[in-house]
Amino acid sequence: MKNKFLLATVSLLSAVALVACSTPKNESRKPLSSESSSTEVVKKSKKSSSKKTSSKVESKSSDDTKSSVETKRVGSADYGYIDIPSKWIKFTDIDGGDSIQFTDGSAYNIVTMNGYTKEKANVGEGEVFNAELIANRIAYYWNDNKEVEKMWGAKTTVSGNEALQLNIILKSGQYLITWVFQKDDKVYLMSFEGDPETLAQFIPYIEETWSLDEKGPKA
Repeated sequence: MKNKFLLATVSLLSAVALVACSTPKNESRKPLSSESSSTEVVKKSKKSSSKKTSSKVESKSSDDTKSSVETKRVGSADYGYIDIPSKWIKFTDIDGGDSIQFTDGSAYNIVTMNGYTKEKANVGEGEVFNAELIANRIAYYWNDNKEVEKMWGAKTTVSGNEALQLNIILKSGQYLITWVFQKDDKVYLMSFEGDPETLAQFIPYIEETWSLDEKGPKA
């Protein structure tokens, strides 16, 4: 089940540019709705575990995460860079396309990085290349997936850049959270999949440490 979802995630990232080509122009897409900020994402778990999850989330400040965990800088000039725990390792899937991926070793908790130019996104006639376009394509891709328990959109920021966030909870309890934002002439995509406890720790890495500078975001 783990690998099945991973492959679906990687296929999603590889197929973003193809959705527009396979969708009739007159077919409407359901836009992302905004329900909550990223800090509320892990509170959307099932009622049986919501209290435990919420308390853990509230206790995980960005300062606590950065001070207690040794990190390393990963990424590329094309996708940007983020800090991640030093123990995380490079993850390579044969169907992973050109994404950069790292895992904690479980192949369950995975962070994925990608970036899109207008050409790579294969923008169709009448479409406007921006973060909303890419986010809505991803939402469209997942909309009818039978493994999805819940899916909703939110707005947040990634290192000062306004970002659209797509939150997905699978029936298995696994989370897939995707941040989509634009900087200059590119749209960047950061994605986390895994358990809510690891997600709570990982949010600051994505939202506060992303930068095109390999040395880290400027103060």
